Amino acid sequence: MASTEAISSGGVDAGVANQIAPPCMRKDKAVMGDMAAEKEGTLVINMTSAREATRPRFLAVGLFLSTLLVSSDVLMERMKKVWRVRGHTEASQIEADEGRKFIIEFSEEGDRRHAVRGGPWQYKMDAFLVVAMEPGVDPTSVPFNYVPMWVQFRNIPFYLLTKTLAWELGWQMGTTIMIDNNSRGNITDEFLRARVQLPLYAALRKHFILEDEITGEKVKVQICYERLPNFCLFCGYIGHMEARCDLPAADRKIKFSMDMRVQAVHFDDPRA
Repeated sequence: MASTEAISSGGVDAGVANQIAPPCMRKDKAVMGDMAAEKEGTLVINMTSAREATRPRFLAVGLFLSTLLVSSDVLMERMKKVWRVRGHTEASQIEADEGRKFIIEFSEEGDRRHAVRGGPWQYKMDAFLVVAMEPGVDPTSVPFNYVPMWVQFRNIPFYLLTKTLAWELGWQMGTTIMIDNNSRGNITDEFLRARVQLPLYAALRKHFILEDEITGEKVKVQICYERLPNFCLFCGYIGHMEARCDLPAADRKIKFSMDMRVQAVHFDDPRA
C-alpha cells in the first residue's frame, strides 16, 4: 500500500524508481544510436570515373587513306584484330581534310607502341597510319608526314653488302629507324634491308645510283618495298590509285610498277 500511495501522490519510491528509469534511458540511447547510424551512412559517388581520370591515357590518332565505303566500326574492329591488342581499345572518328581520322585510346601502353611502331597497316591494301598523341593535344593538328616501311635495296655487288651502306641508303630514302643485320638474300639475289620513315607526300623512289669515287664505276640499285599499300602508278604517291590521281591528263602515264612491292622478310621486325 505504501508503494501505491507514493505513486498516486506524485512521489516515487527509490526502489520503484530503479525499476522504472532504465527503460526510459534505454529508449534515449536507442534514439541516439539511430542518429549516429544516419551520420555513418553510405554516400554514393562515382569512384570509377575518378579512378579512370587518374590512370594513364595511351592515345593515338589513326588515318585511313582510302575512298572505300566501309563503316568506321568495321574498319576499327579489323584493325584491332590485325594489331592483336591485349587490352581494351576504343576509337572515335573525327573530321579530317584527307581520308578518315580516328582518336584511338589503348588501355595498354604496349598495344599503342605496337600500333605506332609497326606497319604499314592496311585494310584491303589501303594504308592505315597511326601516330602517337599526348593528352591535351588537338587530334586534328597531329601531322601525318611519314609512313614506316621495310625497304630492300637489290642488285648490289656482294662486296658492298655492309651495315654502313644499309644505314646510308636508308637515310637517302628518309629516316633510318633500324637495319636488318641478317638480310643477304640468295647468292643470285643479294640485297640490303632497312626500316625507314618514308615521306608520305613524296613519290616512291625506284632506284639509286652508286658511283665509285675513284674509278667512276656506277651500280644501279633497285628499290623494293615490303607491305607496300596501294599507290598510284602515275605519280608514285601512297594513298590513292590512278583513278584518283590529280595529274593533268597529258602527264598520266605509267611510270611505276607493281614489281616495287615485294614479300616481307621477317628478320628483326618489330611485329615479330
